[in-house]
Amino acid sequence: MVLLAGACTGSGGGPEGPSRPERAPAAVAQPPRALPPITCTHTATDPEQASALLAQAAPGQTLCFAGDRFHGADLKATASGTPQQPIVLVGRDTTVGAVSVEADHVIVDGFTTVDGDGLTLDGTGLTARGNEVLRARDDGISCQCTHTDITDNVVRETDGTGIRIEGDRISVLTNDVSRSVMRESNDADGIRFFGTGHRISANKVHDISDDGYPDPPHTDCFQTYDNGSPPTSDVEISANTCHNVDQQCLIATAEESGQDGAVGRSRSLRFVGNTCAVGGAQAVLVRWFPEITVRDNEISGPVLARGVYLADGSTSATVVDNRFRGDYRMVEVDESSRPGLRDEGNHRF
Repeated sequence: MVLLAGACTGSGGGPEGPSRPERAPAAVAQPPRALPPITCTHTATDPEQASALLAQAAPGQTLCFAGDRFHGADLKATASGTPQQPIVLVGRDTTVGAVSVEADHVIVDGFTTVDGDGLTLDGTGLTARGNEVLRARDDGISCQCTHTDITDNVVRETDGTGIRIEGDRISVLTNDVSRSVMRESNDADGIRFFGTGHRISANKVHDISDDGYPDPPHTDCFQTYDNGSPPTSDVEISANTCHNVDQQCLIATAEESGQDGAVGRSRSLRFVGNTCAVGGAQAVLVRWFPEITVRDNEISGPVLARGVYLADGSTSATVVDNRFRGDYRMVEVDESSRPGLRDEGNHRF
C-alpha cells in the first residue's frame, strides 16, 4: 500500500448598459482546503496500468494515480461503488488531460486536468473534491447527476462554463471559478445550473471578461434557463462572491415556459447572502420565473441601471434587505410580475 498526503493547490441577456470603465485588477484564486491522507489499494504509474485498474475497480477500493506519465491522458471510470463503499480515484500531484465518470458512488480526489475535456460526471452519489481544472476545451466540471457533491475545486480558463450541473440535489460548495473564455463554445460563464434541489454556496466566481471578442459572450456568474434545458426549481444560491464579471451576477430565465404559456415550470429560487460586483446593466435578471427570493445580498457595479429586474410573469417574488451601492433603481418590476411582490428593507450603502 502507498500513503499519499497533501492537497492539490492552484492559482487561481438583459437590457444593455453603457460602456464600462477599466477593469479592476484580477483577484488571486484561493487554493482548496488541505485534503486528508489517503491509503491506496492500488497505484497506477502510467495510462495502461490506469486503464486496467479502472476496468477492475471494486467497491471500497482507493485507486491512486501517480507520476509524470499521465500528461494528456484521459481517465474513464465506469465501475460503480456503493453508498457505504465508494470507489475513490486519487490523483494528487498528477496531471492528466481529463477525468470522466459514468458510474455511481465514485469520488474523484485531487487531480489536475490541463487542456483536455476537464472533469465530467454522470451518475448518482458522486463526489469531486480538491481538483484543479485548467483550460478545459468544454465546460470545466460538467455534472449530469443526482445526490452529488462538487467541493473545493479550482476551475480556470474553461472554454464555456466553469461548472455546469444538471439533475437533482447537487451541492456546489467552496469552489473557485475564474477566467472562463469563449473559444469554440457560445458563451463564457461561471456556474450554470438546471434541475431541482441544488445548493450552490460559498463559491468564488471572478475575473470573467467579455473584452476582446468580435462578438462578445454574455459573461455571468450564475445562470439558468429552460430553452433546451430542463426546468429548474427549489435551488438555493447563498454566500457566494461574484466580482470582476462583465455582465450579471444572476440570470434566471424560463423563455421556453413563456413561449408555451407555462410560466411556473421553472420556479422557487433563493438568492441569499451573496456579494455581487459586476459590470452589467443589472446584477440580477429574472424573467418567466416565479417565486424567487432575493435577500440580504450586497450589490454594486460601475454601470448598473437597476439592481434587481423582474419581468415576464416573475410573480410572488420576495426582494428584501438587500444593500445596493450607487445611485440607480434598486428594484425594477414590470406589471406582469407585480402580483405577490414583497419589496421592502432594501437600502443603499
